[in-house]
Amino acid sequence: MKKKQAQRVWVYTPQAPKFKADEKVKLLAMIKETIEKLPKLSQKISRLDMRANRVYLYALVEQFKPDGVLFVEPLIDDKYLEFPYARITLLDTLGNNCAVDWQRHNNQWMTLYTGTIMECINSIEHDNGWFSK
Repeated sequence: MKKKQAQRVWVYTPQAPKFKADEKVKLLAMIKETIEKLPKLSQKISRLDMRANRVYLYALVEQFKPDGVLFVEPLIDDKYLEFPYARITLLDTLGNNCAVDWQRHNNQWMTLYTGTIMECINSIEHDNGWFSK
C-alpha cells in the first residue's frame, strides 16, 4: 500500500510595515484626536500605545477589592485596573489597510473588521456587540 502524501499549500503572509518615530507620533496623535471627538470612545479609552505595527487602546475597569487581597498588577487610584479594550493592526504605513482586533478571555486576539484607520475607529465606536462594555 502506498502512503498518501499531504497536500502542500502556499500561504502568503505580508510583512508588517516599519514605522519611524515621527510616523508613530503623527499616527497616535491623529488617532487620539479622532477618539476625543467620539462620545463612547472618549469615555472608555484611557491610554493609547503603539508596539510594532499595532495600536492598543486601553480602558480603565473598576475592580472590587476586598480588604487584605493583593492584586498582581497594582490598581490605579486603588480601584481601577487597565485592560486592553481593542487593537488596531496596521497593514500599511498610510493607514489605508487596517484590522480591528478584540481580545478574547484566553488572551487570543480575534479580527472583527477591516478597512481604513477611520473605518476601524468608527466600527469600534458603533459596535454594540463586541465593544459594549
